[in-house]
Amino acid sequence: MKYYKELAALGVFTLEEAAEVMGSSVNAPKNLNLMIKSGSIRRIKRNLYTCINLATGEDLADRFLIGTKVTEGAFLSFHSAFEFYGFYNQMFYEIQVASAQRFASFEDNGYRYKCFPTASDVQVETVRGVRVATIERTIIDSINMLGKVIDVEELVKCLQLIHLVREKRLIEMLRIYDKDILYRKAGYVLSFFKEQLHVSDSFFEFCKIQSNPKNVGKLSSMEIRPLEFISEWGIYGYKNLTAIISKGGDADV
Repeated sequence: MKYYKELAALGVFTLEEAAEVMGSSVNAPKNLNLMIKSGSIRRIKRNLYTCINLATGEDLADRFLIGTKVTEGAFLSFHSAFEFYGFYNQMFYEIQVASAQRFASFEDNGYRYKCFPTASDVQVETVRGVRVATIERTIIDSINMLGKVIDVEELVKCLQLIHLVREKRLIEMLRIYDKDILYRKAGYVLSFFKEQLHVSDSFFEFCKIQSNPKNVGKLSSMEIRPLEFISEWGIYGYKNLTAIISKGGDADV
């Protein structure tokens, strides 16, 4: 089938990209419509397409690739980045996409694609054709947005599956955001995974030096369970963060 192989190699493509393959911006819309009718191409949303596996009838592109092709420069973030790396063991039906170009949330094939505006593409890598935040950026971004994008229990479950991080990258992201409460929340959360993630004492000292001990914050504004003041970090949290999972969410932790 003409153009199918070339378009299939793109995974996900726009009308403009299809026109480049077909060598004509005039004929591209007509050719795409014919391929859609034949069942070899599917329209995901306005000006976004993927080829269909002719043997199985399924999309050639998965939800992660689709998410990173919604806008130029888009990349997986937060929960979706954890899931892409294999650090979450349940299916999540919201694809969280960070992008400098805003787009309206939309649904496709049972998944909801949601935009999280960002002005930074620091620590974004391409893995198997998918643009995704590094695991270190994903951790810091998630701590920064606790209760807004990912809840505390979900974050703990993800962190329990990670066994190594690059400390310098954690620090790089913290410096970029340069927020007092984030330094303290990152130090507090990651202190429960210090040995597992191979994070040194100097990282926690860095977090303390960069924060103001006179300020007081809360781990997550969405937490409804009783919190207690953690004087070391100047935040309201849990004596044992990981126990909220092992005790099935019991507040007395």
